[in-house]
Amino acid sequence: ISKNLFFLNTSGELYSINYSNKNINWILNFKSSSLAGDTNLFLSHPITIKNENVFVATKKVLLNINLITGIRNWVFSSNLLLKPIITNNNVYLISKNNLLICLEIKTGEVLWSKNINKSLNKKQIDKIKDFQDFKMVNNKINIYTKNGYLLSFNFTNGNLENINKISKNGISSEVFFYKENMYLVDHRSRLLKFN
Repeated sequence: ISKNLFFLNTSGELYSINYSNKNINWILNFKSSSLAGDTNLFLSHPITIKNENVFVATKKVLLNINLITGIRNWVFSSNLLLKPIITNNNVYLISKNNLLICLEIKTGEVLWSKNINKSLNKKQIDKIKDFQDFKMVNNKINIYTKNGYLLSFNFTNGNLENINKISKNGISSEVFFYKENMYLVDHRSRLLKFN
């Protein structure tokens, strides 16, 4: 497995290549299937590899593919908003209709689903606006919004636990962590550091 390279191109072809002997292990073409959209380019979030699974997340589906064989383990249909969070046991995703969903990684079965808007009051919904990024941090699902809010959810049941305004100038980048600090870029192109 460690000798394999995986990449997904804009033609919708996912390659598994052994970079030691330069042989192609397998190729999957998503463009020729019913997963293709109306565009000539195949658009997806970056692929994720976890254990022996390759995850491909398009705007319409999330696919779990066996890393060794290239066989599809399961497909979950949903209008995905952001790149999913993949843990050892679960997959967390946000749909375009603001559902926070937890799937079982082996089967793709929905373990729970929460409507994020129903966890908020109307005033909070108006302030928060669009989602920018989400991460698993200290066993919490953190959703970061373009208006600079951080929403923290319980990872076992999807219940909202906390809302904080962390950037008065919003968030315009992915959130990343380095040496126990959190970094993000605001709408004024300033790098903000949190510890």
